[in-house]
Amino acid sequence: MAELERMMVFVDGTNFLVQLSKHSGLDFRAEKPQWAAISMAAELLKQYNLFKKIKLIRKYWFASYIGSEEFLIEYRSQLRQRGFEPKLFRKRGNREKGVDIALTKEMLVNAFQQNCDLVVLIAGDEDYVELIEEVKRYGQRIHGLFFREGLSEHLRLAFDSFAYIDQNGFGPSYDSLKKAIADMVKPDK
Repeated sequence: MAELERMMVFVDGTNFLVQLSKHSGLDFRAEKPQWAAISMAAELLKQYNLFKKIKLIRKYWFASYIGSEEFLIEYRSQLRQRGFEPKLFRKRGNREKGVDIALTKEMLVNAFQQNCDLVVLIAGDEDYVELIEEVKRYGQRIHGLFFREGLSEHLRLAFDSFAYIDQNGFGPSYDSLKKAIADMVKPDK
C-alpha cells in the first residue's frame, strides 16, 4: 500500500480574517477574531477534496492580537479546539509585528527538515512569493488557497497549484458556511 502524502498547513490568520470580513459582510477584526471565523477556516480545510488522500501533519495559525493574558489564553484554546497550532503575537500600536517572519521561519524549517511533502499556504500577500520559491527548492509542492479579492496575482502564479476559497475551490459549501457563520455571530452592541 502506498504511503499517504504528508501535508502541513500554514494560515496567515490575520490576513484570512480581514478578507473573510470583506467577503462575508461580517466584522471579524483580526485582533479580536470571532471563533466562528476560525471554525470556517478549519471547515474549509476539511472540505477541500485535494486533502482526502493526505496525512495532515500539522495546521498552523499565525496572527496578532490585542488583549489581556486571559484573551490570549482563550484565543489559543479556541485555535487548539479547531486543530490549529497557535502562533500568536501581541500587536504593538497599529502595527503587526512577527506574523510574516514567524510563518516564513516555520515553513522553511519544516521544508528543510523534510517534515512534509505538500505545503498549503492560506494567504494573499505578495510578500510570500520568495518563501514559496525557496520551499520549492527543498522539493515540496506548494498549494495556495485564498479569496479572489485580496490576492496578489504574483503570489497566485508562484504556487504549484491554487484554488480560490470563494469560487470554484469550495463551491456551494462556502456559501453554506458563510450563512452558518452569519447565524452564529451575534452583532456587537
